[in-house]
Amino acid sequence: MDVQRKRPKSGKWLRAFLLLTLVGGGIAATTFALSSLKPAVPEFDRTGFVVDIVKQGTLLRRVRGTGTLAPVEITWVTVEEGGVVVELSVKPGTRVTPETVILQMEDPQIERSIREADRLVELAKADVDWSRQEQLSLMLDLKVAVAEAEGLHEDAKADAELDEELFLKRAVSERKRDQSREKAKRTGELLAAERERVENAKVAGGIRERQKQAALSQATDIFDERTRQRDALTVRAGIDGVLQELGETLTGGTIQVGQRLLQGAPVAMITNPRRLKAVLRISQTEARDVAIGQQVEIDTRAGLVQGQVRQIDPAVQNNRVAVEVELTGELPKAARPDLSVEGVIEVLPIQNALYVQKPVRTQEGREAEVFRLSKDGRMATRITVEFGRVSVYEIEVISGLTAGDQIVVSDTSRWDGLDEVLFRNE
Repeated sequence: MDVQRKRPKSGKWLRAFLLLTLVGGGIAATTFALSSLKPAVPEFDRTGFVVDIVKQGTLLRRVRGTGTLAPVEITWVTVEEGGVVVELSVKPGTRVTPETVILQMEDPQIERSIREADRLVELAKADVDWSRQEQLSLMLDLKVAVAEAEGLHEDAKADAELDEELFLKRAVSERKRDQSREKAKRTGELLAAERERVENAKVAGGIRERQKQAALSQATDIFDERTRQRDALTVRAGIDGVLQELGETLTGGTIQVGQRLLQGAPVAMITNPRRLKAVLRISQTEARDVAIGQQVEIDTRAGLVQGQVRQIDPAVQNNRVAVEVELTGELPKAARPDLSVEGVIEVLPIQNALYVQKPVRTQEGREAEVFRLSKDGRMATRITVEFGRVSVYEIEVISGLTAGDQIVVSDTSRWDGLDEVLFRNE
């Protein structure tokens, strides 16, 4: 009789274990092989990027800045006399002449002082007239006195001469003759005194006339000054030009009807619209090579105007340096103060320099990563380049590139994290 044998269970488990081991090893080997492979290089269309060639030669360094046009001639109109504004006659932008009224003011105190000064002038005039009448009356009295003295003296002289003849004829005594002589002498002295009084009266009258005239002149000057003060309440432009600003801009205020302005307050800025300069703001790093006399090209959006650097502000504000440019070319008709402009200053030439169009996200005197193209132009590889001085559109290459190399100068931010890219065949 046959007996059925039972196979041990351990054999089945051994086969299963070996099978699982083989499968797991295959999966692990496949995973390791796949992980060791390099990722495929991404491809891009070259037409979406700007490429430039590294050149060697003279790099004309230019510095760009933005700014505004500003008037060369600025005249501030100030208030000569304080008063209350009653009328604003013109608005900013108006062309003015020296007689153009900018604003009108009033001051009751000045009006009262004019009336008082006018009365003083009338009193001084009356005093002069009264003094002249007194002098005239005095001179008439003195004239009468002189005439009387002359009559007495002539009579005394005649008596003395007669008594002298009679004395010689022994008709009168010596005493009588001497008395006649003495009387003639006294009347002569009286006549001389009266004539001296006349001369003294003339001198005194002249002095008194000058005093009265001085008082009248003083009163007239006061009246004229008060009148000038009243006239000064009418504020005029004083020059030809354009009213650029109206108001107390130095203090940040504006002028309104009913406002009291103090003496000396600035109320208007007048400029010559055809004499303008450009004020550019240049970064302080680029401004170090800017010098007076360098040529500048100003873009007014309505045309290009040539100029020269005339002044450089020694102070730095917000990392910018103000550079004043004298405009030597003809201004376009649209040019006016405060017009926004751009300027390019020709700073200096850099001889035998390597340079290229300035790539995006590069700075002067800094290292930057750029993509350099292979000789066939298909592969772009990330490299580190040291850059030097910057011009408007170009930048100097210090190291990392050679003449003839091609690099991508447009924005490559989409390639962040990539070291190589391919360009599709065109």
